Amino acid sequence: MLLGCAGLLAAGLGGCSDHNDVDPVPDLSAGATYTGTSLELYYDGEQMPGKTAEVKVADGEAEMTFYSTFDLSQLTGMGLTGELASPGITPGDSRLVLTAPAVAGDGVYEVAGSGATDYVTFDYTGSISKDKMTFSLTDVKLKNQALAGNVFAPAPIVGNIVSGYSSLPFHLVWELDPAVGVDIPLSEVLQLIATAPVIPVYDGTAYTSVAQAFCSLVKTVALKSDGDMPVMYVSTLGGAAHVATSCGNMLQYVPVESGMKLYLNPLQVVSEALLALSDNKDDAKFDFSTLLKRSSAADSGSAATGVDPALTRAMIGVLLKALAPQIEGGVPLTVAPTSAGADIYLDTATSVTFLATLLQGALQNPDIQAKLQEYLSGVNLPGVNPDQLAGLLQALPQYLMKTTKLEIGLSLVKAE
Repeated sequence: MLLGCAGLLAAGLGGCSDHNDVDPVPDLSAGATYTGTSLELYYDGEQMPGKTAEVKVADGEAEMTFYSTFDLSQLTGMGLTGELASPGITPGDSRLVLTAPAVAGDGVYEVAGSGATDYVTFDYTGSISKDKMTFSLTDVKLKNQALAGNVFAPAPIVGNIVSGYSSLPFHLVWELDPAVGVDIPLSEVLQLIATAPVIPVYDGTAYTSVAQAFCSLVKTVALKSDGDMPVMYVSTLGGAAHVATSCGNMLQYVPVESGMKLYLNPLQVVSEALLALSDNKDDAKFDFSTLLKRSSAADSGSAATGVDPALTRAMIGVLLKALAPQIEGGVPLTVAPTSAGADIYLDTATSVTFLATLLQGALQNPDIQAKLQEYLSGVNLPGVNPDQLAGLLQALPQYLMKTTKLEIGLSLVKAE
């Protein structure tokens, strides 16, 4: 009987041993690529979509390379094609390469460690299987904390084009070479364009301005110690207008000598913009391509602003075209402190490209062009002949060629 029990016990233990066998780790000696749903990436606790990881494991060591590109053809109806090189997973670097011991687990390799770039320090953990990689950056800190902790809101609109604006949400400065002989105050003209009620809303039954729309939609912009720049904005996702917050790593920054470099994730920026203006009646997160198709087929604008979805998509396309050359390496921005907060704006070279692209896109919309022309014709700008304003839109591209100073950006106040 004792021998029988021993035999049963041995058989039982053998069964348990078989049950606890672990799966073998995948062969990644030739390398593997993870992107889309196969890469689950987190930055200080928030998911970071749109990135790609290339992994190679050999001799117990994993080499991991992170980067991102954006397929512009996903943007239905915006006339954009090709691949747009985009920022990497840490602000300041388009590619991040990490090497760490690869510890074999149950069908996965486990990696962990700490790292640093010229701009940030961080810890990381991850698991890598044949079909999926999960990776988290934690305790991320900018090496330069000069701008961290600031929370800004758009400066309010105070004044009018005749008496002058003492406050606007935009920083707008435009100067020409004096030899051109143009005596039109172009800075004031930019203010006029920004405040002109030319954007059709509520199915064309009303009009709003770029400045009014910006103040209505954007509530705060924060600069965090990890380089994230979350934006609080008004969203109509779910039906009623409510305040929402963008994913923190949609916009990231690093301080530089002149101010900052801004890194934006095109996938997140476009999807957040479309979601903010969505009239969908539930708060579920959507597949990006599905969201674009639904937005393209929408019959009306959002409940918050009533902006025509086709116009929204067109303006997103214009902004991406204007900023595309600098998206991967960061958009350089000057940060000029003010008594109320700070003005954050593009330098002259970038502003000229930005304004040229913006005007070209805006003036291709016949509704906007007609309303803007009508508005300019009816404005009495001090010291300016009305006939000069009538032909101003057609002359603006020529003025850009003679520009000596152009600054376009945001005027922000410290949030209460």
